[in-house]
Amino acid sequence: MQNQKKFTLTAFYILSTIFFPNVSQATTEYEHCLLKSFALSIPGQTVEDIKAKCKEKGPVTPTEIKPADVVVTIPPAVDSDVEKRELVENIAEELPFLLVPNRSNYLLPITYNQSPNKEPFKGDNLKLDRAEVKFQFSVKSRIASDILGQNADLWLGYTNLSFWQAYNTNESSFFRETNHEPEIFMDFHPTLKLGDLKTNLIRIGASHQSNGLSSSRSRSWNRLYAMATVEMDDWYFSVKPWYRIPESRKDSPDDSHGDDNPDIDKFMGYGDLAAIYKLDDHTLGMTFRNNLRDRNRMGLQLDWTFPLKDKMRGYVQFYSGYGESLVDYNTTVNRIGLGIMFSDIL
Repeated sequence: MQNQKKFTLTAFYILSTIFFPNVSQATTEYEHCLLKSFALSIPGQTVEDIKAKCKEKGPVTPTEIKPADVVVTIPPAVDSDVEKRELVENIAEELPFLLVPNRSNYLLPITYNQSPNKEPFKGDNLKLDRAEVKFQFSVKSRIASDILGQNADLWLGYTNLSFWQAYNTNESSFFRETNHEPEIFMDFHPTLKLGDLKTNLIRIGASHQSNGLSSSRSRSWNRLYAMATVEMDDWYFSVKPWYRIPESRKDSPDDSHGDDNPDIDKFMGYGDLAAIYKLDDHTLGMTFRNNLRDRNRMGLQLDWTFPLKDKMRGYVQFYSGYGESLVDYNTTVNRIGLGIMFSDIL
C-alpha cells in the first residue's frame, strides 16, 4: 500500500509538470532533495522530517497542491526547460521503471524521399518506393547519480532509427534500414551564465552505431563525443563535436572484419550544430552538419512540432543532404515526413 501511494504521488507530480508547466521546480542540491522528498512523501511525514533529511542549504517557500486525500508540495519554478527535464528525470528515477526518453521519440507514418538510394539493393533486385515510414525510439537509464562531487550522472542510452518500406507490398514491405546506437555518457549540470546566455548541460560520451547488416550493406562506426547546450530566452543551442575511433581496413569488401565505411568522415563530418526556438506551443528546430572540406558535403534537418491533443504533438520533418542513415551516409537524400512526436528533447 505504501509503495502504491508513493507511485501515485510521483505520477501525479510528473503529470502536474506536464499539464502545469509553471508549477514550481528547483535548481539547487537542497531543492532537488526537497523536490524528490515532497513528491514521494506519504501522509504523516512532516515537513521538518524532510528538511532534516535534506539539510544545509536554506529553506524554500513551497506551493501546495491537494489531489484528493494527499498533499504534494512543490518548490518554486525555474524558467529553463533543460532544468525542468532534468528534475522530472530525477523524479522518474524513483518510479518502478528505469527508462526515460533520451533523444526525440517520433513516428512519421508518411514520408516522401525524392531520390531513394537504390545502389545497395541492386544485388537483391529490390525496388524501392519513394514513400516509407520513418520512426525513432530513444531511451536512457541512469546507472549512477551524483558522482564527481555530486555534479555528474552516468547514463546508458539506446536509439533505434528505422526506415520501413511499409507501402511496398511488391517487396513484402521490408525494413530498408535500421540504425542501432547504444551509448554511455556522463552529464554535468554546471549552470554557467554569461549575460543572457546560460549553460545547464555538458555531456561527454561514447557511442557505437551500426545497421546490423552484412556484406556490402554493412555500416558501422564508433565515436567519442562531447556536447554542450546553451539557452537564451526562447532559444536553445547545442554543439556536439565527435572523434571517430579508427578501425583496421578490410582485406576485401566481403571481409567480415575491418572498417565497413572508411570514408564516412568525408560525408558525416566531425560534429553537428542544433538550434531550437520555442514559439508559444510550437517548436522549430534545426540540426546541421558539414564535412568542412574543399569538396563540401552537408546534412540539414528541419523540425516543426505543434500541439494536437493532451501531450500528443504533431511533427513535420524535412531532411536534405548526406547522412540521414548509415546506408545512405554517402548519398544525398531529400525527404519530407508528417507524423507524431511522442517526446521532444526538451
